[in-house]
Amino acid sequence: MLLPAPPRYGTADVSLLLPEAAAAVTGREQPLLGLPTGIRRVILLVVDGLGARQLAAHAAIAPVLSGARHAVLDAVYPTTTATNLTSIGTGLPPGEHGLVSYSLAVPDDDRPLITLTWSWQRQDLDLDARDTVVPERFQPRPTAFERATAAGIRAVRVLRPEFTTSGLTRAGLRGGEVRTATGREPTIAAALAAAAEQDTPTIVYAHHGDLDAIGHLTGPGSEPWCEELAAVDAAVADAAEHLGPDTALLVTADHGMVRVAEQGFVELADDPAWLDGVRVLTGDGRCRQLHVHPGAAQDVLDAWRQRCGEHADVLTREQAITAGWFGPHIADHVRPRIGEVVVSATTDRSWVHRDLDLFGGRLPGQHGALTRDEVEVPLIALIPD
Repeated sequence: MLLPAPPRYGTADVSLLLPEAAAAVTGREQPLLGLPTGIRRVILLVVDGLGARQLAAHAAIAPVLSGARHAVLDAVYPTTTATNLTSIGTGLPPGEHGLVSYSLAVPDDDRPLITLTWSWQRQDLDLDARDTVVPERFQPRPTAFERATAAGIRAVRVLRPEFTTSGLTRAGLRGGEVRTATGREPTIAAALAAAAEQDTPTIVYAHHGDLDAIGHLTGPGSEPWCEELAAVDAAVADAAEHLGPDTALLVTADHGMVRVAEQGFVELADDPAWLDGVRVLTGDGRCRQLHVHPGAAQDVLDAWRQRCGEHADVLTREQAITAGWFGPHIADHVRPRIGEVVVSATTDRSWVHRDLDLFGGRLPGQHGALTRDEVEVPLIALIPD
């Protein structure tokens, strides 16, 4: 079985960004970033859903992002927001921080935990799980912000107000100072202001989610998506004009995106045989993880391999771990969070469940698998002359 290469953990993946930013502002070597000496403040702007291949295909409407010094990084697997923001925030691969999917199975509960909203069952049902699954216990490793603060580096996070105490923030993005902002320009302005507030080594993290949301609803490359990309480019261009002489602005993303046509959706609820032997269905449409009833793993594996055919790689948990998909090391407490069967799309397919997935899962913009359109993200560096 010829499998896709795993993300380039340890050499060119998104988990390296904040640790290297911390190294840069204290004058230490950063093999990936390679920022010049004298940089004392680094702003990391994560434009959710801005894949490197999508940016390259639309370079004409994003001349600043496309024309600046840049490289290509790998999102971690699965290429989904909660997993990758946690890798960025902790500086760890998924196998170590443990948020190994958009939704997870937890011990003694047959409801999936939606890590993006830290809620049970479905993203839009508001069944808060923070008291039952305490985020700081679920992900106890120090974050990059906590480690930076302990090392004497000022760390600031720019978040939407509703995200400041969310389960995902508490698990993977806690530590340091918080500034709140909503929207493209206010978020970037807050990041610039935070970086300039004190004359001390500083790292600032900021996240903007509109491009991803529009991409989900209308597809990458759609007219609304292109309009948002052009607006992001203009906002970054303006920010570059206001950088202090010792400040670097890095622009990156948490994953890319593919378009799934209507005929590419497989509705699991219409054929219950898909879920024979499955105890909890987790993950995204393009990166399903199947937690099975005792003794059912081989039957579930065989059935999904036969039914998916060339449209997905269907692996056992151990095969996915051996292939390095979740990182070079899997912590003991993380291993059971990965489904006994792991399904990763290889073509324009998505396995959705209308009773579990937001909007029934039938959104034209999708991500989560290991295709290069989903894995590759840009690393764009803007530095004053």
